Formats: sequence, C-alpha cells, structure tokens
Amino acid sequence: MQIKLEQREEIDDKRWNGCVHFALGAPPYAYTWYLDNVCENWVGLVLGNYKMVMPIVLGKKFGIGYSYQPFFTQQLGIYADIPISKETIDQFFKAIPKEIKYLDISLNESNFAPSQGIVIERYNYLLDMKPEYELLRKQYSGNVKRKVKKAEKEELTINKQISPEDFADFYRTHTAPKVEGFKDKHYYSMLRLIYKAIHYNMGFIIGVQNQDKELLAANFLMNHPQRLVNLMPASSPLGNSVGAMTHLLNHLIQTNAGQYKYLDFEGSMIDGVANFYRGFGAKKAKYFQVKVNLLPKFLRILKS
Repeated sequence: MQIKLEQREEIDDKRWNGCVHFALGAPPYAYTWYLDNVCENWVGLVLGNYKMVMPIVLGKKFGIGYSYQPFFTQQLGIYADIPISKETIDQFFKAIPKEIKYLDISLNESNFAPSQGIVIERYNYLLDMKPEYELLRKQYSGNVKRKVKKAEKEELTINKQISPEDFADFYRTHTAPKVEGFKDKHYYSMLRLIYKAIHYNMGFIIGVQNQDKELLAANFLMNHPQRLVNLMPASSPLGNSVGAMTHLLNHLIQTNAGQYKYLDFEGSMIDGVANFYRGFGAKKAKYFQVKVNLLPKFLRILKS
C-alpha cells in the first residue's frame, strides 16, 4: 500500500475534491477550499491516484509540530468511496509525518479506531429524511411537537435573504460566547467559508424572524448530496423562548423530506443539546477522537 504525503501546493484539487465528494459516510469538511478557509496550513496523505485521502492540519508551537481539529470541522479522517478497513486506517496513521509530535483529531463516521493513541468515542446525530414529512413529524418527541406548535402560534416566518455579514454578527453575538476558544480569527474564517460555500452552491443561510422583522434564529448549512449539515446554528434569548430554532429545523425537515439525504445535526456531547436533536427523531452515529502523544517526556505530562 503506497500512501504518499503531498504538500498543499502539490495536491490535485479536482481529484482530491472528487474523492471527498463521493466518499461514503463522511461529512463534507475535507474539500480543499473548505480546509483552506478553516486552517492556515495542511498537507494530504494520498493513496494511489486519489483513491483515498486524509488531510493533516498542521500547527507549530515552541518549534514542535502538532495536528489539530480546526473550527467548523467536526470530523475529518480518511475519505474513500469504498469501505475502509482497520488495516488501512493503521497504514494511514503510520504515514503521518514524523515531525508531528502531538495529534488530536476526529475521524469521520466511516473510519475505524486506529491501533495507536488514545481513542475517545464521540457521537453525532443524523436524521434520515427519506420518509415523507408527516412520517418524520410523527417521530418528534412531545417536547419538540409542543415547540413547533408554539412557534406556529407566534407566526414566525422564514428569512432566506440574510447577508453573510449579518449572519456572522448574529452568530458572534449569540453562539460564539458559548464556544470555547472562539476568537476574531474564527469570525473571519467563518465569513470566508460561507462566501466560498455559497459560491460553489454548497451552502446557504436561513433565518427565522417575528412579525416585527426581528431575527430570532439563524443557521448556515452545508448542502451536500448525502447530507445537510447543521453547521452554525445561532439563536437569541427571545428566539429560544419562542422556539425559533425548532421552527427553523422543522422547516428544513419539511422542505427536504423524501430525499435520499441525512440532516446532520453535528451532534453534541452536551446532554441537553443531544436530547434536543434526538427529539427530531435523529439517531446516534459514533465517531472517534484520537490523541497521539509523542512529545518529549518533560512535555508529555502537559498534554494528555
């Protein structure tokens, strides 16, 4: 098995993106244009003629190389249009550049856990939208059904004319303060990402407003042939009180029902958020976070 390390400038974008686009059971975070906008430096591990690919995001601190999971990429790992064996996973991990002394990444749902490192189980939530809307709505929990009815009584309306700047400001006000480590650079990164995804017709902004035209909830979603990704949800305190995000998600389910596609809620390890997503009938999907610590002994204890 020949796995080649390619620097960013060596990667054939068309072939790489083709592999990512048709990958089985993998979310759309590994397109070259996506990675270019969420991190400063990355390289790729490539099997054969882009039969399988794995991005490695690079960072450096105190002269020591490391790899990390960037904002807005819940999962990365290996992408392929065929099932990936555990042996293949291990071969890709062996091919990771030796200068990377600390690795903390999340593999996608199609990947097995590797043999090396510390492996942590994490969970995403997916809603299969093949059934008709009425069947999907019957699966809602009692709490979600009540919130949907409450939002309908409030006469909330859907707004699809929100600019990327207005959305990013709304997100920075209402969601970013709850996200650990969110900085100004991530605000500009999300703006670039939104513009690029819209350019490729792979993303859109949608919001919910009240009768006074006040924005209560908004979301930027990645629109991929296999899944609709709940990427950047944001809701104001007033929006929370009237079920605006529930109304938004219900609208997305209603307008996409009957398609061979998943609504990817992007999961959560926070019980309250996970319960909210499960309330729409979403099912748990496991993926693995992997940490490999090859730091010198005097530094290893600082990173576990």
